[in-house]
Amino acid sequence: MFKVLSLCTSLILVGCAPMGNNLLDTAPKTKNDTPYPTFEDPIDKLSEKSGLINDTALSPLTGPNGELKDDVMRKVAMQFSELGINYHEMNGDQLVITIQEKVHFSSAKAELTPLARNLLNKLISIMATKPELALVLDGHTDASGNSINNQNLSEMRSSEVRRYLLDNELSRSQLYSRGFGEYLPLCDNETILGRKCNRRVEITVLKIHW
Repeated sequence: MFKVLSLCTSLILVGCAPMGNNLLDTAPKTKNDTPYPTFEDPIDKLSEKSGLINDTALSPLTGPNGELKDDVMRKVAMQFSELGINYHEMNGDQLVITIQEKVHFSSAKAELTPLARNLLNKLISIMATKPELALVLDGHTDASGNSINNQNLSEMRSSEVRRYLLDNELSRSQLYSRGFGEYLPLCDNETILGRKCNRRVEITVLKIHW
């Protein structure tokens, strides 16, 4: 209970204030709010305020060449399949893809393994030619040790993935990293395999602009 209260307090203090002009910096810090940052609103705000919302305003957004909003994401999903990357689609206002394979770490470490680099290299081969897409990198730990240290470690893990991607052709505008500490486990922290499962970075792919 104390750990949960500490987390809530820290989230209130941090809030969601922008850290810069990059919309990725305004992403919420808890998955209870949203599992991924929201970048665009399909409803014209001016029309909404003036009461002029119509069927056109609510229709799917199209790109400069008339392509549907999710066309690029559909093509990316096909490329993931061709490279053997397992993923899950989340359909809402826009298509969002979560990578099923996680980047895992040794206990108390933030160094990338060869297996992790292999996954990231596959993502780089696709993302480097698609600046309109972004990767959200969510770092996590198991429940061993101090919760504050675990929070720092989760941020270090997501930052290490971000650093590797930056060093290999991806741009800063395509990447957002954040840490959730020990508070969102996937597996049982009472077992060795469960703790190994929880030491991870999760990757989400979404479209940020045309």
